[in-house]
Amino acid sequence: MAIQEITSTEVVQRCAKCDRENRIVLADLEVGVERDDQVEDSVVPLPECPTCHSREFLLRSPAEEQEHPAQGSAGYLHRLLVDDLHAELVKKGRVVARLKNKTAEVFTRPIATEVKQRLFDKGLKLPARAVEQLQGKEPGQ
Repeated sequence: MAIQEITSTEVVQRCAKCDRENRIVLADLEVGVERDDQVEDSVVPLPECPTCHSREFLLRSPAEEQEHPAQGSAGYLHRLLVDDLHAELVKKGRVVARLKNKTAEVFTRPIATEVKQRLFDKGLKLPARAVEQLQGKEPGQ
């Protein structure tokens, strides 16, 4: 499981390997992964989990992706959060060095205002039921 909530200062993430809840300061995140002469601008690498040292990567939706078939599902809500986080980081210039002068070219998919008001009226947070579904648990376990 990746992210559960985005606040104005941090991302709350649950480690998929050890189930630890981690709070990651937004200022510590940036968009992009560089390798050799390539840069991938759709990825937000998360820092290593302090407990188990695993690394997770958030992937923005592809530009050509169709509308999610199960709007309101846990997967759909999580995708919206990831896309919005990616868009905000790009907007603020929080990108790897090779993207610094190319942020206008990076595809972003922020949550539309009306969708944000409808699905996240109490802030960018997954409902408890969605978190449990993404963790593969039945509600209440």
